[in-house]
Amino acid sequence: MDKFIQIKKKNLGFNVMRELNSLEQLVKELPTDAVYKFISEGNFSSIAFIKFVAERSHIKEMSVSTLRVGKKHLAVLNVLHSQDKLDKVDFIIGSLMKDDSTLGKGYKYYDTLSSVCKANGWTISVLNNHSKVILLNTDKGYYVIETSSNLNENPHMEQFSFEQSKELYDMYYEAFNEVIGRRNKDANKE
Repeated sequence: MDKFIQIKKKNLGFNVMRELNSLEQLVKELPTDAVYKFISEGNFSSIAFIKFVAERSHIKEMSVSTLRVGKKHLAVLNVLHSQDKLDKVDFIIGSLMKDDSTLGKGYKYYDTLSSVCKANGWTISVLNNHSKVILLNTDKGYYVIETSSNLNENPHMEQFSFEQSKELYDMYYEAFNEVIGRRNKDANKE
């Protein structure tokens, strides 16, 4: 059963607890047999879903495919890790974050991501990436978040699909690993 939920935008700055509260007003428990569909006009971003899951189940492994990771979202992930709510994270980011953005270099997004990943034993793969998918392997099952939202603190009107599905999780997980493996194999040939 699919559920579609739309909320109106309020011009609010980043606050993960406010975002989490906005999401919790719409859904209380982790999905089991439903696929939740959301349209948010900036009331919450991808981090609210990660925090939502982490508050309800230990995240053993998370794979994040996104164009960019914002410092504030990264800080939330780092706190979840320090609270033993989040173990392993694998980031697949766009090359824009590492190489092509003068603004991004000025803010040192990649340097910060790299430093946190090194400290926590997390990984980063840089690809020509624009996909936005979050995979969560938890004590309560496998969750997939498909979204238009990057993992940063500047959400606009964004769409989210949130479900528990080992089959969908495995499909994305295998596809991401295949692309990363192919990229690493090609890089070693050069």
